[in-house]
Amino acid sequence: MAQRRGESERPQRLDRVFRSLADPNRRRILALLREGGELRVGDIAASFEMSLNGVSKHLKAMESAGLVSRRIEGRTHWIRVEWSALQPAYSFLHSHHHFWSERLDALADYISQQEHKKP
Repeated sequence: MAQRRGESERPQRLDRVFRSLADPNRRRILALLREGGELRVGDIAASFEMSLNGVSKHLKAMESAGLVSRRIEGRTHWIRVEWSALQPAYSFLHSHHHFWSERLDALADYISQQEHKKP
């Protein structure tokens, strides 16, 4: 069975997004960008107690995952979130929401029943 073009890349793209989001510093960068819109790399780095090179490495990983994009204006690098890159992760999590909701509801019911049985 032949795979359509781009089908094999979708799981890899989703893996890169989740791998990138697994790091708390990268989630914090996303939060900064959510609040500030497009920010200069130096402004992002100023919010961290790590070197500019350290922040740069995080940004490169996020770029590789497609989570952020860079616009260069002279010597200034501007970073912005590519929200559409989060859509596959959202879709994946949303598709599992019903499954986990049912399981958690059942667990809550079980715990409630056990508490009522206690003397």
